[in-house]
Amino acid sequence: MVLNNRKKNPLALAVKTAAGIVITALATQAGAQSLQLEEVVVTAQKRTESLQDVPIAVTAISGDKIVQAGILNLEDLTTYVPNVNIVQNPGGSSRITVRGIGSGNNAGFEQSVGMFIDGVYTGRARQYLVPFLDVGSVEVLKGPQGTLFGKSTVGGAMIVNSARPTHEFEAELRARYELEYDSTEYTGIVSGPLTDNLSGRLAATYQDIGGYMENLVRDTEEPEVENRAVRGSLQWDPTDTLQIYAKVEYAESEGTGGNAQLTSAAGNFRGLVDHTELLSPLEDTRFDDKRSADSFNEEFTDIDSLNAAIKIEWELANGVTLSSLTGYSEYDTDLIMDGDFTDIRMFETPNAEEFDQISQEFLLRSSLGESIDLLAGVYIESQELDTALPVDISLFPVGDYLPIEPVEMSLHRNFEQDADTVSSFAELTWHFADNWTLTGGARYTDEEKDAGLEQWASDFGETEETDDFFINLVVTNLLMQTSGSMDADRSTSYWSYSANLSWDYSEDGMAYLRVAKGNKSGGFNPNNANLDPAVFEFDDEEVDSLELGVKTAFLDGAATLNLAVFYTEMANLQVSSFSDSGFVVGNAAESTSQGFELDARWMAAPWLNLSASVGYLDSEYDDFPGAPCTAAQFAADDPIAAGCDGWTAEAPGAGTTNLSGTVAGRAPEWTATLIANVFFPVGDSMLFKGTLDFLYEDELFNNEALKNLEPNYQDSYHKINARLALASTDETWEVALVGKNLTDETTYANGAGIGFFTGSWMKLRMAPRTYALDLIYRFQ
Repeated sequence: MVLNNRKKNPLALAVKTAAGIVITALATQAGAQSLQLEEVVVTAQKRTESLQDVPIAVTAISGDKIVQAGILNLEDLTTYVPNVNIVQNPGGSSRITVRGIGSGNNAGFEQSVGMFIDGVYTGRARQYLVPFLDVGSVEVLKGPQGTLFGKSTVGGAMIVNSARPTHEFEAELRARYELEYDSTEYTGIVSGPLTDNLSGRLAATYQDIGGYMENLVRDTEEPEVENRAVRGSLQWDPTDTLQIYAKVEYAESEGTGGNAQLTSAAGNFRGLVDHTELLSPLEDTRFDDKRSADSFNEEFTDIDSLNAAIKIEWELANGVTLSSLTGYSEYDTDLIMDGDFTDIRMFETPNAEEFDQISQEFLLRSSLGESIDLLAGVYIESQELDTALPVDISLFPVGDYLPIEPVEMSLHRNFEQDADTVSSFAELTWHFADNWTLTGGARYTDEEKDAGLEQWASDFGETEETDDFFINLVVTNLLMQTSGSMDADRSTSYWSYSANLSWDYSEDGMAYLRVAKGNKSGGFNPNNANLDPAVFEFDDEEVDSLELGVKTAFLDGAATLNLAVFYTEMANLQVSSFSDSGFVVGNAAESTSQGFELDARWMAAPWLNLSASVGYLDSEYDDFPGAPCTAAQFAADDPIAAGCDGWTAEAPGAGTTNLSGTVAGRAPEWTATLIANVFFPVGDSMLFKGTLDFLYEDELFNNEALKNLEPNYQDSYHKINARLALASTDETWEVALVGKNLTDETTYANGAGIGFFTGSWMKLRMAPRTYALDLIYRFQ
């Protein structure tokens, strides 16, 4: 890679700084006693084992690190995992991308990277509103994981393990106050024995997160969010061979305002008026900490979720273990979002969604002789989704430019979907030599979906279908929406498989070769303005992946180094793209993702622990015909000449292009993280603990010719997080100062088009620099 010589490259600077720390630490520990890293334990293969023994690229983050770094949501986790991006949108929805593979915004489908909370599949972000409450560990598995984890894991899987009840009493109170934006967080945890063989754990949190963007119209700080969550769990061991774990978790999230900001006004409304003609002087389309959103009603989000799980593990005779995992999840959502993201009060998008899911997995583990291990299971799942996606529209802001009298109306879109999944899987591990192991497995999945879509127009703010001829005429001819309904069903079956060959080339090192194939079933588009059957349904996606990795320990266990090189081909990749007035899912014909990841840890001295990760990614569409035209094409003097086939000013959303050769998804070429932890005594009764995190992300959508036109372009940046803590030597209390994004970088999480103003763009701004005081007290 040729580094930009116009300025000092932050990644190169970080590497030099880390090298200096390493040399100093080496000199310091010369002649010192042997140091040992703490073992990292993961469940990436549905069993507990050391990270260094797993022939899969896995990044593990401990619960302690999540607390220390102030990680409150999935988006905060992104910068600690190379080649992984997580976007948290207003309303609780999210998008996870691993190695350039991921889905997007659409109520009709789940992510291409599966989330598993305490083993239960949770494919929708609103199922886990406060995912990092009292967490034991988080594991990010990269590459297809369909054999053991099943549906929607073509890009990878994220495993979140809650802290379990303990056999000894422990209790903890945490309080955090963020000084700049007046945010507070309180967490309480108590755990311990209830009887000789029954333990319980209770954890609860309250978060009041202040806004970091100034709404110039409403004179408010946005977005403001309140989260409340409580989880109760029990661990019962009635016999030496039977264990039962149960949990119930309830969470609420209430928010006002948003973090969406208009960053481009290059579009126009149906070829009649340029977007810039309608904006007030308050809107300058600059990407900063100001916004001018002002909808008919105040923007808000209200989400309630309930999750429950029961896991039973029974050790039978002859080393056979049978387990059962039952999961239940539901959520209800109500929200209002300003659809034009400015103060012109033209579009408002309320949303209501209800979802419930029940799942059951049976798993059998057994040894077939001294050299062969068997894992086999059955998985059953049922989902129901009901969502209402209305849009309230006023044409009075553009009335002077219309050939007709302006009107107000509401467009309604109700979508329902039922999905049932049944799958069976098996995996054999053969230790065919002293230092060679071959693992192979396959999974067969059958999935059925039934969906219905109904849409109509009503008088403004009403729900009953209007009989106003003029409103219906405007809806059909100007807003391009067809009233009516449609139903469809689909059934799909597919095989996923994986094979791992691992070689323990020494006592401290292992190399592996992994081949995997994953699948994700197709589904239906809730956003289908013309009720087009060809648009309503999208196809299955497939992925084939090859990964070569090395995991090694050295310096007598004081350091580890893990490297994975990968090559992935996608067929019919499901991509959610913004088109005219909403996100529509289509299938990219082909895409390729390749690169490498490196993770290293080193206990450099008794008082110094270092870790680093670097990721390189080359992800692009090999062929993507029929994709929505890009913002750069819309902004060109002649969109058709720029490659936007079928474009017209009156219906720009109808234009399509081929995205062959362009970057697939949010895929920066380089990402890196450097973390230094120091700890040493202060006097006889206290301990100093300091953490410094350096986080780097390369530029996004770095086409030199389109930097002035590409609305998603973002320059490379680095962020620094730090935590300075003073604690008692017995760990009873701890006081810390926490700083996040100390370089105060202005970055965005996601971008999308503006409804009915095709060519205009908005971005969701991430949090700026923050300082917080962190207090922890543990009862003993």
